Amino acid sequence: MKRFIHNLFLGTNLISFFPIFFFASLMPEPLANQEVQGKIVARIPFKISNGLILLSVKINNSKPLKMFLDTGMSAEIVVLFHKESLEELGVQNTQEVNLGGAGSSEYKKGFMAMGAKVVLSNLEMTNQTIIIMDDSRSNSEWQIDGIIGRTIFDIYITVMDYENSILTLYENSNYEVNTSTVPIPLSFFSGIPIIDAKVNIEGEKEIPVKLVVDLGHRNALYFHEDTQKRILPPPKTINSIAGRGLQGVVKSKVGRIFELKAGNNSFRNVPTSFIEAGTNLGLSKNIVDGNLGSLIHNRFTMILDYPNKQMYLIPNKNYNKSFEFDMAGLVLEQNRDGSFYVQYVLENSPASENDIRKSDKIIKINGKDIHEYDYNKVYELLRQDSKEISLTIERENRQLIEKILRLSRLI
Repeated sequence: MKRFIHNLFLGTNLISFFPIFFFASLMPEPLANQEVQGKIVARIPFKISNGLILLSVKINNSKPLKMFLDTGMSAEIVVLFHKESLEELGVQNTQEVNLGGAGSSEYKKGFMAMGAKVVLSNLEMTNQTIIIMDDSRSNSEWQIDGIIGRTIFDIYITVMDYENSILTLYENSNYEVNTSTVPIPLSFFSGIPIIDAKVNIEGEKEIPVKLVVDLGHRNALYFHEDTQKRILPPPKTINSIAGRGLQGVVKSKVGRIFELKAGNNSFRNVPTSFIEAGTNLGLSKNIVDGNLGSLIHNRFTMILDYPNKQMYLIPNKNYNKSFEFDMAGLVLEQNRDGSFYVQYVLENSPASENDIRKSDKIIKINGKDIHEYDYNKVYELLRQDSKEISLTIERENRQLIEKILRLSRLI
């Protein structure tokens, strides 16, 4: 008998991962240790890829797998994107499942297996459940191996130190937070963390909202459009995409809101995506109004305490940085090898005016090999108003083309 798994949203591109499963060298000293006292279970280095936390994970003694850490997991499972993993991991005794998700009401096939061993750094977790999707790696748009989340969050106090790129896990018992920062209460829907916040879109009225704490959304914020609550795009917006589901990308309008308040923190002029009403995003607008993403999270040392239903946001050096949106008009995806390709080109942007196209591969920026830049540097280079940059791109026919773009603020 097949099992049906609904509302699977995979968000390595901008949104989140919402599966609702209906079945029973030297590391820098982490900043978190200055603020949390307790028994450390593991210290795990991470990288930022596509704006998200990327971990190195081994499953069943496999080679290291690249996996995003995501809060949108509604069950203690590990999801792998490619069917080749069945053989590579020696997975047996699987059960076929149907996966439903954002962008369509149709289902996709996957395989569920029990009893896997999952290893992150010095942390070993046994008897884990994994889901392997029935998509070939050669045809997949997913440039990583999978996603992991509640397997960690449900058990450990999780501290994400974005400045030093260290994830520290603490035992739940007898831990203390040495900070004057007031904890923000968490509520949960199917295991997905939600906070109460306030948004002021045009500077006129504060609107109370419920937001998913979404490690899988690489931008700052998105909302479901809601006429009744007056959660609607500001007058000036541009068309873009807000993410990718199992069946394709999700389109959005992006504009700047006047102010967002979360806990004791306030942010102004935040670039925000607005998703058209009726779009399947996993959790409906009857449950949440939107998602709080990584461009907010990375301004803090972030402490997630699922067992006690709370989180702490402790400001770091990025706290007061202005929010900038891509000024080339490009939505880029990072490949497995660290290179970048164009996933989407915004209309009436420097990129569209210079005939940069979807699937173009970025080979160089300002004459420097793309592999010499990390994600954060590429992010910064494309957010310099009136700056002229050169891009060397490769088309499908392996033709190399030079493009000169004058960046401009689009919103």
